Amino acid sequence: MSEPQKTVCIFEDNPDIQMLLKVFFKKRGLNPVVTGDGTDALEVVRKHAPCVILMDIIMPGKDGIEACKELRDNGLATPVVFLTSKPFPEDKERALAAGGNAFLLKPFNPRELEAALQPFLA
Repeated sequence: MSEPQKTVCIFEDNPDIQMLLKVFFKKRGLNPVVTGDGTDALEVVRKHAPCVILMDIIMPGKDGIEACKELRDNGLATPVVFLTSKPFPEDKERALAAGGNAFLLKPFNPRELEAALQPFLA
């Protein structure tokens, strides 16, 4: 009997990046679940029980930092990797203070993304 496929929840509003991330994770044998904003992050994460969460900061509805804080406030310990175009140190500090485990910038190199995710996918 095969092991169930691990799920990754992706909170990203850009359709092109959504597509790239879907392909990235499917090629690695993971099931990507994509949502365009952080408004329903708690519900999506509870429903899919991902092994890792990829979170953009700038999204319509609820931004990624607010969504991450809500997840942590509700006791969810799933690793959160921020993938964002916000390059400022204060954005990284806010994301990590909200409960993020890692912070990567867009545009991203697939090898760097894989390296950042590896500890959470093992």
